[in-house]
Amino acid sequence: MNENNFLTPILFRSNFSTYTKLEHLYISSCGIERIEVDTFADLTKLQWLDLSKNRLKVIEDYSFRGLTLEHLFLNDNPGMRISKNAFVGLRTMGLYIHNCAISQLSLEVIRPMNRTLKYLWLDGNKFESFQIDWLYVFRTLSHTRLAGNPLHCNCEVGWLFEFYKNNLKMFTGVDPPSCRTPSRLRAKNFNELSAEDFRCQLPVFKKVDAIFEEQVGKLNCVATGDPVPTIQWLKPGNGIETFKPKAKTDSNDNYGILYLSDPQATEDLVYKCVASNPAGNVTFSLNVVWPPKYSRDQFIINTPKPTPPPTLPPTKAILIPDPETLEKDKSKDKEKLDKISKSNNNEKSDILEKSDKQVSPGIETPKKTENSKDDAYVINASKSGMSMKRETTIDGGFSLTDIIGAVVGTFLLTLLACIAIFHVVNRRYSHSLMYKSQNGLQEKQTNNRIIVDARTEHMKMLQNNI
Repeated sequence: MNENNFLTPILFRSNFSTYTKLEHLYISSCGIERIEVDTFADLTKLQWLDLSKNRLKVIEDYSFRGLTLEHLFLNDNPGMRISKNAFVGLRTMGLYIHNCAISQLSLEVIRPMNRTLKYLWLDGNKFESFQIDWLYVFRTLSHTRLAGNPLHCNCEVGWLFEFYKNNLKMFTGVDPPSCRTPSRLRAKNFNELSAEDFRCQLPVFKKVDAIFEEQVGKLNCVATGDPVPTIQWLKPGNGIETFKPKAKTDSNDNYGILYLSDPQATEDLVYKCVASNPAGNVTFSLNVVWPPKYSRDQFIINTPKPTPPPTLPPTKAILIPDPETLEKDKSKDKEKLDKISKSNNNEKSDILEKSDKQVSPGIETPKKTENSKDDAYVINASKSGMSMKRETTIDGGFSLTDIIGAVVGTFLLTLLACIAIFHVVNRRYSHSLMYKSQNGLQEKQTNNRIIVDARTEHMKMLQNNI
């Protein structure tokens, strides 16, 4: 019956009441969404029941009551929820609920099948942890699959790691379980880890404070740890209020808020916040006094009364003159200034005339001519005094002595250069003559030797002929 579209997505008992001798029933990929209670109660000889790859949302209580199966397949039903008594009255050797995105499964759901269950597949779901109570079920199994679950590998899962290491035959042929968190163990499977990797973090207080108003008090305690700690407020008089961690949280924080109504105390009261997890517990004590020992009058500041501003003495009135009187005063001031400036100019002219006539002894003042721009003045100092002479310059730049000195200097430099060049050329020429004379003597000597040798050989030949 696989991959058939039923008229209704709900299975009833009447659909199978006539198939009492049926042993194998396969209803996979048929779009089934719900199974009524006792739907398969008349199939007493049924051994295999396959309800995989449907759209089952909830497995109701007593859905398989009265069945004795070898294998029950409920896998590949994403988002399926299993009620607490769903498997009550069922006996089966194999239960397959993998790839169903199940995040929580109570041990009480599996316990009714504990005596007969041998194969349990839970891989491909969303289990983050397995409590140590599951050890009671795993010890009776012959084969199980737990891979593909996002396990949080802390001390709470340490027992599962030890069970895996001691029962490797139970996990043969399948992938080992792996860790999703914490980050230091991400994507590592149990074969790559050791017992020391499965550890917890002691709780730490993040915030503890108290807020009191007229008739209400609030004590707030925030703690974090791995796993998420449980918070308890210990009240005076042995009262306890407990705040357990939420089922699903993105952080490891837990909050414990204690409200006090009409708090009154004649002496200090001690409230204790205790945060605990498998790694240990920590305590924070808080002393509470209500009503407060101080009074509101202590916070009233006696401010002095404001003093009036000081009185200033009366000021005299300022008289403003008329514009006609102002113009008359200005004209009088101008006349006075003109007289003063004329007298100062006369004094300056007298001083300048006297300074021109007075000349220091020993200095002859030159007379200016029409060509005074081209004249140069030379100051000669001597024991008797100083004399100033004028020397004419050509082109307004150099004197006659400067030009004569420049001509003589250039002539001497050219003469020295010619002498040096002549000396170098003469020396090279003499060296070349000596070299030629030596070569000529050597050639003459070699020629003479050749002639002598020829004569001697000729004489020897004549003697031999004779």
